[in-house]
Amino acid sequence: MIDLVTVGWLTVDDIVLPEGSCQKDVLGGGALYSAVGAQIWGRRVGIHSAAGAAYLDYTRGTMAEQELDVEGIAPAPGNGLQLWILHESQKTKQQIPKLSSSTALEMDAGRGPLPDSYKGARGFHIAPQGSASTLANIRALRDLPSDPIVTLDVLADAYVDPTPYRESDFLTGVTAFLPSDAEVGRLWQPTDLESWAREQARRFACHVAVKCGAEGSLICEAGGGQLHQVPALPVTVVDTTGAGDAYCGGFLAGLLENRPVEECAGMGTVSASYIVEARGALATRRPDTGDREARLAAVMSEIRAFRTV
Repeated sequence: MIDLVTVGWLTVDDIVLPEGSCQKDVLGGGALYSAVGAQIWGRRVGIHSAAGAAYLDYTRGTMAEQELDVEGIAPAPGNGLQLWILHESQKTKQQIPKLSSSTALEMDAGRGPLPDSYKGARGFHIAPQGSASTLANIRALRDLPSDPIVTLDVLADAYVDPTPYRESDFLTGVTAFLPSDAEVGRLWQPTDLESWAREQARRFACHVAVKCGAEGSLICEAGGGQLHQVPALPVTVVDTTGAGDAYCGGFLAGLLENRPVEECAGMGTVSASYIVEARGALATRRPDTGDREARLAAVMSEIRAFRTV
């Protein structure tokens, strides 16, 4: 039985780091990085996505070796979504589709319907994808009889149309909204991030976690109650690609265990800490329970040192 499902893109990335090194043909995408982030906490994870025909067998086989369920990975036309991931600093990056890439719309269409075996999952993470596909997934998951927990991240890059996100009504029915501070700035341009997070949490009765890279994350529980600043873990950073997606997977794993929202954020932080120690989701170390819990304890001790409102 699958515990949770990640819904979004699988990509094949050429990753360029700030010092100029480049690693080619790295399997990535929000659906994969968030799946690994959840799997770090022992969850059984299915991926609902599409892969280009040229990479389909390799993608399915490699992910199955990592004990990820691949029934939901469908073929997409062409090469699939191929991206340049250009890190201009540890904080800023660009994602640029390659000329040989399938389009984002082709990837969303290629995903197809949710497999029946996934419909009973207790949790779903909607990873960044085209805005029309995001909204369709929210509606479809709201209609499932299992009434699952739903977490959401969004993308405001130039190759997708972010216009439907500017009115925040799409958050109705979402359990937790997990955007980056960069996406919040591009889409809503708030003058005060704390006030913005409180307003969304109050208006839509959903948890809000704004990911702020090396500065950690800002958390507001549903209803606009307590506000927490959650620090990032100090680890040796190899590549920050996918860290925010892994955070989302860890956060959802915590929600499935009915943990307090700040502890869910701590679990997301731990997941991200393992991702950045490697280059690529599938190269990420799967920790044992003791190592994982030690990192969570370190994060939680620092949360208590920060201001709550």
